[in-house]
Amino acid sequence: MVDEDVPCEDVLAQITLPAEQKKADIGIAMGGVGSDIALDVADIALVDDEVKELPHLIALSRRMMITIKCNMSFSMGLNFVAIVLAIIGILNPVVGALVHNAGSVLVIINSALLLQWKQNK
Repeated sequence: MVDEDVPCEDVLAQITLPAEQKKADIGIAMGGVGSDIALDVADIALVDDEVKELPHLIALSRRMMITIKCNMSFSMGLNFVAIVLAIIGILNPVVGALVHNAGSVLVIINSALLLQWKQNK
């Protein structure tokens, strides 16, 4: 159909079947020169349009995943201990709420440390 409407010498259509195509694990868009649609559907948008920032982005992503796993482990462990202590009767509801909120604050502080993270070169 395209060959009839547009004068082309070579038209290649249906080269690969949908089952043979690979899907991307992550989408990265360039913020300054990228279109709005690309920025909306991308998982990550590079603000300064520098491809040289990709190694830093990958290292930061790895560090972020480590931080997320540590935060999840810490909060689940703390909540488990607090629930056990509450069941035994050692921890009253007010102290339990304070322990829970203190754990949340520690998780937020640990996550905020990523703002100052620099890649070791």
